[in-house]
Amino acid sequence: MLEKKDKVLLFGYGKYGEQIAKQLLYNNYEVYIAEYDKKNLKRASIDGFEHIMVVDIENDDELTDILLDNGFRKIFCAFDNEEENIYLTITFKAIFKKIDIIAICESKETERKLKLAGANKVIDTMEAAANRIFFILEKQAVTEAIDHILFKDSSLAFKEIEIPQNSFLDGINIKDAKFKNRFDIIVIGIVDKELGNKFTFITKGVSHKLDAGDILVVIGKKESIDRFEKELKNSSKNYTH
Repeated sequence: MLEKKDKVLLFGYGKYGEQIAKQLLYNNYEVYIAEYDKKNLKRASIDGFEHIMVVDIENDDELTDILLDNGFRKIFCAFDNEEENIYLTITFKAIFKKIDIIAICESKETERKLKLAGANKVIDTMEAAANRIFFILEKQAVTEAIDHILFKDSSLAFKEIEIPQNSFLDGINIKDAKFKNRFDIIVIGIVDKELGNKFTFITKGVSHKLDAGDILVVIGKKESIDRFEKELKNSSKNYTH
């Protein structure tokens, strides 16, 4: 049986929250869902989620108790209403400065507001959709393959992996890394610290020197990803001047 990952509190089980919750559960996170809409909570229950709770997002004491009682370190603000995601981000950052907040938005203006509010990561749903449409139009075979991998082959997984300092990837060009040949994994994209933490699909032709702190988004067999991550960490530990 796979070991459970961190507990994640997700606000909202609407059109976006539902999909995010299912992906988190698929990747073995322990998902807690908070909602004020009882119809959405009922749907979450039918979908098999065990940890669901009714919440009044305008009640600061109630929000504080939820975090303190459960020890959450990471939350998703995934309401369909962008103003509610901004409100939650401001509220939680005011109370818990170290809480890690991921929020969704549908516009650059809302993305800017969420970052100003203190969100650690903002996912632009329109940009994500645009990228998918591009793939469907230009790289249909790749899209079908990825869909098959994600939804039909449970032995495969996605993972974000940060490059440690002085590891074997620190300082080399991404094109020279040979991820597929060496580790049997595929790099989907990269979050480059030098480019302002913006995610870039590798298929856009990234030619970039990897640095410590960059984050790779990879896909592959779970055991292949585990082996890659282990070797990456060990190479950093074994580094000598």
